[in-house]
Amino acid sequence: MSIKQSPSVLKTAARTQRARAVATPYVHGKGWAMRRRYKGHDLFVSGQKTAAAAQRKMNELVHQVDHHAKPAGAGASKTTLAQAMQDYALERLPHLKGAPQEARRINVYLRAAGLRLLEVTELKQVADAPGKAGLGAYYRVELVAHTNERVIPNGLHQHRKAQLSANAGTDRRRAALASTYMVDISRAQVQKLVTRMTIEKHSASTISLERSLLRVVFNHAFAIWGWSELQDNPATQLKMPQVDNNRSRVLSHDEQKLLDAALHECRNGMVAPTMALLRETAMRASEPLANATWGDVDWERRVIKLRDAKGGKRDVPLSPAAIEALQALQPGADHEPVVRISYESMRAAWRRACERAGIKDLKIHDLRHTAATRMALKTGNVFLVKALTGHKTMEMLARYVNVTADDVVNVMHTDDADAGKGAEGSAPAKTLVDTPAPAPALAPAPEPAAASAEASWLGMRATRS
Repeated sequence: MSIKQSPSVLKTAARTQRARAVATPYVHGKGWAMRRRYKGHDLFVSGQKTAAAAQRKMNELVHQVDHHAKPAGAGASKTTLAQAMQDYALERLPHLKGAPQEARRINVYLRAAGLRLLEVTELKQVADAPGKAGLGAYYRVELVAHTNERVIPNGLHQHRKAQLSANAGTDRRRAALASTYMVDISRAQVQKLVTRMTIEKHSASTISLERSLLRVVFNHAFAIWGWSELQDNPATQLKMPQVDNNRSRVLSHDEQKLLDAALHECRNGMVAPTMALLRETAMRASEPLANATWGDVDWERRVIKLRDAKGGKRDVPLSPAAIEALQALQPGADHEPVVRISYESMRAAWRRACERAGIKDLKIHDLRHTAATRMALKTGNVFLVKALTGHKTMEMLARYVNVTADDVVNVMHTDDADAGKGAEGSAPAKTLVDTPAPAPALAPAPEPAAASAEASWLGMRATRS
């Protein structure tokens, strides 16, 4: 037998049910508040001046839940910078070519906050159209347990201790930012980090990369996660040190002899031929390291086919010395990488070799400048240089052809008998391998009709005296 309820009781129950289904603002202290249960999340707003303001704030939280804000429903007011970086990394890094480098920068913040760290593993099987289109991934990104124990090789303890002391101020600023809620991070706080890094003599490019990381995380939170609480990006409009990317450092032939000898002293036999390959082909270091397999080497055409270079697909021409370097790398199966050495190991070996050779201010990327400049001086044909480097525009190419006034003088006063000498009037450095490659010599390239104009352009590139 059912019990009949009075109409007043039924009306009260109905009002209560509607109130639970659709929350309404209410007076709370000196302001307005609003509480709502939505998709398993307890959402709460308080301290608003009006009921309408409380409703708008609640609508923003509901929007964040609907658009999968990370962590779900928490938003910028309950998510620290380190937590946001961790979620950003899991979403975006698999599709970024520079994921390992970006992960290292993010891990600094995660380590400071005691969160699990990022571990990046390269995917060998890359989709046909990876990256920007989101149709594939370059890396698998996972979280690993945080540990305070760091393995330091013997002999580097003093270096590590000095490094920690020199960067103490920067580390404190990073740690403070890592534990701060996203909505509370101000432009002044980020500027203090930049200023401290400048004082502690971090390079301008390093500081720029740090700022770029912060900027992209905030942009991602606003645009992708829908965190409308972020009214402004605090990593913008900062006073930054000037980054000078206009390098003109070219390896001389005398320096090359010294450097080759030092590179051959490296314990890893892959270092010397890898550097010779970069110097001969003008490839970026990342291109053979990350993108080239032995199946990409066309020995008959004498090119390396880069399927996913920075500027897209391209064929890299191979000089006789480049072919010798490839042979020294010991060709393997088609699926095996051409270069079997990590970028970090290669950088460390390069630094030590430069120190042994007494060569200063020479970066691995300067080998790309060297290859472009030598090709320009050898051929006088800017179109051949452009095909070698893979640049899309002459403006970008002009930054890599670093012809000096001395180079121009040498060309002016070089007889035909001396035509085989290098850019500085000295004989070219000895090739890497004593035995020449079995492939025939490269066919001479046809000269375009505009050769005189190209020669004039090269003459105008005399930038150093």
